[in-house]
Amino acid sequence: MSGKNSMLFHKPLEPMLAVDCPEPFDSGDHLFEVKWDGYRCLAYCDGDVKLFSRNRKELTSNFPEIAAALKQMPARCILDGELIAFAADQRPSFSLLQSSFKGKAGIATSYAVFDLLYLDDRYLLGLPLVERRSLLMSALDGLPPGRVFLSKAVEGSGIGFFHAVEELNLEGIMAKRKDSVYLPGKRSRAWLKIKRRLETAAVIVGYVPDPSGFKSLILGQYDQGRLVYVGSVGTGFSQQDKGILRKGMAAIESPCPLVDPPAIPGAVWVKPVLAARITYLEYTDTRRLRQASFAGLIPGAGKEECSVPWQNSL
Repeated sequence: MSGKNSMLFHKPLEPMLAVDCPEPFDSGDHLFEVKWDGYRCLAYCDGDVKLFSRNRKELTSNFPEIAAALKQMPARCILDGELIAFAADQRPSFSLLQSSFKGKAGIATSYAVFDLLYLDDRYLLGLPLVERRSLLMSALDGLPPGRVFLSKAVEGSGIGFFHAVEELNLEGIMAKRKDSVYLPGKRSRAWLKIKRRLETAAVIVGYVPDPSGFKSLILGQYDQGRLVYVGSVGTGFSQQDKGILRKGMAAIESPCPLVDPPAIPGAVWVKPVLAARITYLEYTDTRRLRQASFAGLIPGAGKEECSVPWQNSL
């Protein structure tokens, strides 16, 4: 990259990470922001622009419009933010973003910026968040409105902000201590993520075994009376859960009960007699559960409880 001291940009930083928090809260010590549903991205702006993912993979060629917009940054800097794609309803769509990443044309992407790590030959990692954000707002003032925007924050009212985000069907919120320094590559309780989670009932139709009992459960739901595949779940289990489930499923192994079953290497299919409570973020465009987590068995659940949520619209 060009510019004075460009050696500083040769090894991309890893972004600071947040810890899960189960419930929203109010606090005068925190800033609350939207948790954007996209790809974490650090942008290195020095006349030229380079974009890097959370894992330090370069993304510049995948998002040329964002890089072009950032070339207008008036200051030499490193930005932290989220690459997102808005659907027609103005909500971020992870599926659309994935399509854009894979080269599908006609998808407009944006960059929501929430932190500033370097500015004019000075790293800002040791400054409090509120000071970094103040400098960030000034730095972004030089950009025309459009693809790059400041991720706005509110003070104090985290609960009210979370409920507003729920009403908009967004992913959740972030709570960040105002005095937090930036810790590259570290997961810190100074930053908390509070996700909006939905819940559904699904039929256990199989599992993928491993030495712990199973790697994941395979899930189905009823769509106009047909049992269709809606994804799998591999988190949320205790070791006791795994032992009980594996023993129970071993007694009900059967041919695959799904219509149009997916090709899942190592899958063991079972009779569709066990139902599970599943929390999730959303259904993808391909009607698969995203970020599914096991929340327990549901005794006596029938087809109506385990139907797809779009059942009534078909």
